[in-house]
Amino acid sequence: MGAEQCKLGRGVHSRDRERQEAVVRNSALDWTLVRPPHLKDGAHTEVYQHGLTLAYGNIKGWISRGDLADFMLKQLEDDRYIRQAPRVSY
Repeated sequence: MGAEQCKLGRGVHSRDRERQEAVVRNSALDWTLVRPPHLKDGAHTEVYQHGLTLAYGNIKGWISRGDLADFMLKQLEDDRYIRQAPRVSY
């Protein structure tokens, strides 16, 4: 796949994600859209950052699948990010 095709593919995926998120955001549900960076295999450490304003210069840009799952499961009992889209990373 060439560079131009990659750019076009990202645009299609981005628009599709935006449409999906709009459906969730416009619903009456209590939702949380989790924004992880690159996912990697790795240890479940329970040591990671999360928030609405994580700056890309202050994060590693990846998280283990186990720690992402840990964060998502914790959101079932934590309402601080209801109707918000937090980022999570190391």
